[in-house]
Amino acid sequence: MRATVARYAIASTAALGLAVSAAIHARLALPFDGNRGAWLGQGDLFRIQAALDALAAVAIVVLPRLLPALAAALIAAAGTALLVFTVFLPLDLTAVGLPVLFEPVWYADKATALAAQLVAVAAAAVLVAWRLRAPRPVPLRETR
Repeated sequence: MRATVARYAIASTAALGLAVSAAIHARLALPFDGNRGAWLGQGDLFRIQAALDALAAVAIVVLPRLLPALAAALIAAAGTALLVFTVFLPLDLTAVGLPVLFEPVWYADKATALAAQLVAVAAAAVLVAWRLRAPRPVPLRETR
């Protein structure tokens, strides 16, 4: 019982981080629509990030399995990596039809999104480790 409560508390923490990140990315998508690539713009990438964050937030709470926890950890880690990388260096994705991503400033929404994604990465990583260490039931053999 305690393990179940703890698992849901950790999953809820990851989901909260992902939900905050989703809300920020969804809200900021429109102002970033001006940075376009041949295929997608930065606003579109923000909307994709928001959708993935929201989906992972629901999945990690509803499905207590390894795959949703792993997906949530990877989605949050990728978002964190992109956010931090593009503050320091331009990321030229024009060869694949995406815009150049470079925003060398920090502001409240960016810092909040980073903190939320870091919380989600940490909590989801704990769930992944928990799932990998969980004892697996041994199937019973039929005796004849």
